[in-house]
Amino acid sequence: MFQDADGYKYYQTIDVDDLEDTFESSVDEFTEYYRICSRYDMQEKLVHMYFIKYGKQVVGYVTIAMAHLRPDATEEIRDKDILNNVPALLISHLAVHKDTQRRGIGTKLLDFVINIVPIVESLVGCRHVMLNPVNDPGVINFYKKYGFKYDPSFSDGDHSGVCLIDLKSKRWRRLPDTVLVDSLCRMVGDIATDN
Repeated sequence: MFQDADGYKYYQTIDVDDLEDTFESSVDEFTEYYRICSRYDMQEKLVHMYFIKYGKQVVGYVTIAMAHLRPDATEEIRDKDILNNVPALLISHLAVHKDTQRRGIGTKLLDFVINIVPIVESLVGCRHVMLNPVNDPGVINFYKKYGFKYDPSFSDGDHSGVCLIDLKSKRWRRLPDTVLVDSLCRMVGDIATDN
């Protein structure tokens, strides 16, 4: 756990018992995932979940996992003539509590993930950061501000549309918050030594 300058506390969920059932998003799918499905996904090591608390309330969460894109998945990847599946860091869920929306918490969660990318890149092959956004122009524009490109033609059977950042593109890079990166490295180190 660490705390930012605004008083928000960041946690990684290590144990499913860390989850409280009080989180409620304005998107039912995200509420249900947090309360029910995330427990299974974490027990099976399918995702890692990070959440932010303000005081005692969980105000947002994000789950990440490794994924891959087929070489023909998007126009951008097809243009590169890549022959194999392309490794990616998947933002599988990013949600903010319905009572704390439009207060910068989604931005804090996305900043958190973007600052994890250098750690992921140093440990495993990772060419893209990807997510399947809710079909809402405001949500898609939120991700575009970070350099994600939206490709509505992507479909994997379950989702239509994908937001991608090519990690080889210098456009997406933002100077990491060194305090945040140092805290993340300590958090990852603490987790590695606990296991």
